[in-house]
Amino acid sequence: MTARGFFIHPHALVESESIGAGTRVWAFAHVLSGAVVGADCNVGDHAFVEGGAVLGDRVTLKNGVAVWQGVTLEDDVFVGPYAVFTNDLVPRSKRPWTMVPTLVRQGASIGANATIVCGITIGRYAMVGAGAVVTKDVPDHALVVGCPARPVGLVCVCGRRLPGGDAPTCAACGLLHVP
Repeated sequence: MTARGFFIHPHALVESESIGAGTRVWAFAHVLSGAVVGADCNVGDHAFVEGGAVLGDRVTLKNGVAVWQGVTLEDDVFVGPYAVFTNDLVPRSKRPWTMVPTLVRQGASIGANATIVCGITIGRYAMVGAGAVVTKDVPDHALVVGCPARPVGLVCVCGRRLPGGDAPTCAACGLLHVP
């Protein structure tokens, strides 16, 4: 840890002044000026956080994840290796563009190589399967998979799949989920 309370690997580039205590930024990651990274985050090798992106506390970005301006990841979000966010619905090389925000709510998990199209919200404790292409909002606790992503079940706060029913109880942790 540095005197400022966070760790920056010697081969990382951190230009932001807003990095929370206990955060670790690993080799070849780049955090631009204007990015906000909360406390106790883990920013993996070759990750990129653009100015205007916001990471809450205890966020994990695995290797190769790019978080663009307009993307907000609330507390306790997990983003798997090489997952992709976008922030422009009409991308062209040479034209004015409009940033379209994306919100990933508390505790959500995004699997490896998933693509998150901008302008959506991924709900609290939702889980996006590896390789999914998310084009619509994802409800709280939903498990979505495929291209385009579609709901196939519910997941608990602990991350385990929930049984069906009106008020399922998680077999792993015993938490009752009341709608």
